[in-house]
Amino acid sequence: MLGFAILATAIVVSLYYRHKYAPIFCQLSELLADKDPGETVKPIGKSAEKTDSYISKATEQTNKATGNPTHTSKNEPVDVDKFVMSLYEKQYRQMTETIRKEQLYTMPKFGRSDMMKRFHMTGKRISTVFSMAGTSVPVFIRECRLEHAKQLIAERPDMTLVEIATASGFIHASTFAVDFKNKYGVTPIKYREQKAKETSNATND
Repeated sequence: MLGFAILATAIVVSLYYRHKYAPIFCQLSELLADKDPGETVKPIGKSAEKTDSYISKATEQTNKATGNPTHTSKNEPVDVDKFVMSLYEKQYRQMTETIRKEQLYTMPKFGRSDMMKRFHMTGKRISTVFSMAGTSVPVFIRECRLEHAKQLIAERPDMTLVEIATASGFIHASTFAVDFKNKYGVTPIKYREQKAKETSNATND
């Protein structure tokens, strides 16, 4: 009789917790399955207020585990879409910081396939993460290369513009020149002349 009571209790507890955290687990499973966020998870047999409370608790537990500060009060409902978006933002920040720090963009053919191997993510997930940040993988990489080239032009007058383009990850110097002018409003040659003039004036002063 005691064994039956323990078994019944275990089943009830199992069903309770499965039911209790169903909304947040559903959202996370969609995220891990590379599904786009946006579809609202409907409460299963619970009111919206109670579901938000469960998500709030799950968010607090996640924040504690990741070291992020928790600002949500116990009675404050949590936006599920916002919670999922925060995961995308974190992934975007981690990837972009790594790419900049390790200067992965300087590899001429660096792109999404390389990112898939480096970050162990699917191509669809990576594209979605960058899309949610308002950009794309090619645009971000081009911006990194241009910023790198701009810095080299200013700091390395001994390098030719072709060498700078190659060192920044551009395959063709002509593409580099066009992209540079589109972003900064001047050609690389003109920018180098401006920096040389500024240096000369500073020296004379």
